[in-house]
Amino acid sequence: MKILAAALHFSALAAIVPVLSAQTLNLSSSFVNQVKNRATLSIQFELDAHLTKPHPVERSGDDGDVHMAGRAPEVQLPMVVEIMNAGEKDQSASVKLMNGTPAGQTIAVTGAWRIWFEHPSQDEQTQGDSVEVPANSNPNHVFEIHPVTAFGGNDIGDSSLVPIEDPKNGHLYAAYSAGVAFGRYEKLEATVEVSDTAVSITSKQVGYNYTEFELEPAGKAQQTPDGFFVLANVYDTSDDETPVTAAPRRMVFVAKTEPAKELLSLPPGGRMHVLGIPRVNLAEVAAVQPGKAVDLPLPYEMIVVAVLPDEESNVASTHAASSHPAKPNGPGRKR
Repeated sequence: MKILAAALHFSALAAIVPVLSAQTLNLSSSFVNQVKNRATLSIQFELDAHLTKPHPVERSGDDGDVHMAGRAPEVQLPMVVEIMNAGEKDQSASVKLMNGTPAGQTIAVTGAWRIWFEHPSQDEQTQGDSVEVPANSNPNHVFEIHPVTAFGGNDIGDSSLVPIEDPKNGHLYAAYSAGVAFGRYEKLEATVEVSDTAVSITSKQVGYNYTEFELEPAGKAQQTPDGFFVLANVYDTSDDETPVTAAPRRMVFVAKTEPAKELLSLPPGGRMHVLGIPRVNLAEVAAVQPGKAVDLPLPYEMIVVAVLPDEESNVASTHAASSHPAKPNGPGRKR
């Protein structure tokens, strides 16, 4: 798919002046329409830089993932690919393939597409502009394939979209609590401008990736070729009566994974105890009236990446969560 960068510039973009901690992402309307109601995206990923082993499993950025940076003609943006539970035996073939692939070589990758302003640059990113070869595994980016469900010839969705635990000692990852993370998501703001050819989103940097919560579907799940979408009320594990969102949020389930299987077997009125990561809801973004720039709460949805045991909760404390903010390419451990 060839995306023309020239079609992505708005004459009014200069009037959208974000604060220093914000970034503008310019997307092709055709790309937005292609993925807005899809759970996943398949790409030919040119692998440029990667970690050699997964992160440890503790909290915050120590999430057991392994990062890769590269480029893809289907995306045409700076991007990162992440395999969940990369230290588990079932992912060893994929990690071996990653480590054995020379820089610049292409690997077929499928996984949940994700736009999130966790590692933004100070400059605009426009789909179709030339993408520089990344210098490390975590360059400034807002686009990801995360989590990966197929890597090369390895189908890993069913084995990697499970609770994150340390393969050596079995300790579970300490995720952010719903009260902390959704409290942040609900306050996010954005400026969106839509035209016939392009969609522009400006928003501030935000982290709070892996979040533990309970969801209760508020309607019937809608099936897509690669998964399911359902509106759901969201609850903190410490309070099963008061939702932490102002309205039901759309949940994304990847087909043939444990979260999707659990959703399909859920009885009416049932709840799921899950781990999820946020992404921009492009269906809501695309629904903005074309024309002038519009200020609004950042539309977001949750990719459900694991079903957690009902009897266990392993959320990070509020103090711990707030003391481990996301850091884009700053001092500290390289990701």
